[in-house]
Amino acid sequence: MTASAPILVPLDGSKDAEKAVPAAIRLARALEAPLRFVHVADEAEGIKSAADVESATRAFDTYARDLAKNQGAGAIEQSTVLQRGAPARVILDLAESARMVVMSTHGRGGFKAAVIGSVADKVIRGTPVPALLVRAIGTAAELKDGPVLVALDGSELAEKGLALGRDLAAKLGLTVALVRSFTALPPVGVEFSYYSPELLEGMEEGVKQYLAATARAGERTVAIQGAAGTAVTQVAKEVGASLVVMTTHGRGFAARLALGSTTGRVIHDIDRPLLVVPAGD
Repeated sequence: MTASAPILVPLDGSKDAEKAVPAAIRLARALEAPLRFVHVADEAEGIKSAADVESATRAFDTYARDLAKNQGAGAIEQSTVLQRGAPARVILDLAESARMVVMSTHGRGGFKAAVIGSVADKVIRGTPVPALLVRAIGTAAELKDGPVLVALDGSELAEKGLALGRDLAAKLGLTVALVRSFTALPPVGVEFSYYSPELLEGMEEGVKQYLAATARAGERTVAIQGAAGTAVTQVAKEVGASLVVMTTHGRGFAARLALGSTTGRVIHDIDRPLLVVPAGD
């Protein structure tokens, strides 16, 4: 992948899927990267012959370019591709030569190739490049001017996304904030357990020391008690984050998320763009 690799934007013709376009345009402009819109056609669209494919390709090209123009893409280089097949597989194949994937977490409509639910999940787990998820529901879909919030858990793996978060923040003219949660888990088989204030204070101090050692000058740090997924979402709201950055582990449909259920919880609850960064094999 080179610096000129495109930002891949899956579209299915729905208004929900289109909500990823403004964020993609802002990133393309900041990263000086071209945009590549992709549509995966399904059987319901009746695209069977070569003539059908050619006609649908022209229609999608017109639709995508008009959409980008109306969203203020200006002179950003653009291309379009229409393919038939399994949506997640096509997107992942195209992502191999992309710089980033930007997609809505909801979208189903005229083109009928859904980019939500299991498709988005498969893309997140299998993507070789960072994937920015834009929540279509609500009003917080755009990349705004708050800090880039990077979620950490104390591991080198989770810090893989920190470099990218910092780079994006610099190019977008934004600040950086780091968050790490802490909690004391009860022993196995024990539903309730008491932990002394001294223990929790010691855990908090350890987290604060880690964040202080990791942060650069001018970067805000937040140590928060509670479950990681809930904590990340809460802090994102409190600091007015423009986007949240988290890291995943491994590649492929069966890959586990680095932060376990944390990433899944944040994807479900977050009301602003979430950048999922693969740590690699």
